[in-house]
Amino acid sequence: MNSIRKNFLNRRVLSQYYYNFLDHIFLKSSETKKLIKDGFYIHNNKFPIEALSFKKYLNYENLNFVDERKKIDLNDLKKIYRYLNEMSIFKIIKEYLGKDLFCYDNSIFTLGTQKSFEGSWQPHHDSKGRRIKIYIWLDKLNYQTHPLYYKKSSHKNIINWNKYSDTRFPHEKGELEKIYGDLGDIIIFDTHGIHSNFKETTEPRSVVELTFEANGFLRRFNKKLFNTEFSRLGFINLNDLINE
Repeated sequence: MNSIRKNFLNRRVLSQYYYNFLDHIFLKSSETKKLIKDGFYIHNNKFPIEALSFKKYLNYENLNFVDERKKIDLNDLKKIYRYLNEMSIFKIIKEYLGKDLFCYDNSIFTLGTQKSFEGSWQPHHDSKGRRIKIYIWLDKLNYQTHPLYYKKSSHKNIINWNKYSDTRFPHEKGELEKIYGDLGDIIIFDTHGIHSNFKETTEPRSVVELTFEANGFLRRFNKKLFNTEFSRLGFINLNDLINE
């Protein structure tokens, strides 16, 4: 095992113990407490879908794929982040992750008509440590499409891994909750928890996908040690998006 990966694994395990401990000390909002308890949280208020035009990112004419991502242009991205900020979404994420936040992915994530049972289409954790994703649902409630699967409270586990297969849990299928979104629903979840599942449905759906990580000594990313990864993922400082 190379020294960089070993250093990351040690810090990731330490950070999980550290933040599990902190979660029970400092006062948190009721929303953050729900996220801490279950590993996911569905916001009480919906995102104002009508405020932006998402049609240019959605092509439901050719869906012969498992999934695809389309990057959101910067002007639309700023609008999305400003609305989320007004809805106090980032208050929850900062209480959970910390204040020095960076975001990436920033895409429209569409599921097509092909099925899949490989890679990320099986129960897994993302092997990134404490990390948050937001899904903003862009379709009306449809129980025929693929939900977000999540094993409640599994984000609290101290999960170590030495190889890719250690991050996959194909036999967890029956223990996962199905989270179906409706148009405008905002779903927040910790990717350290076991999530996803075999894609057995062919009904398409799309979400806005946003990913957040914090910078810090016990984090996966550290400005001094992981500058190349910052560049590769196209990290954007959260405050740069909501304050411009």
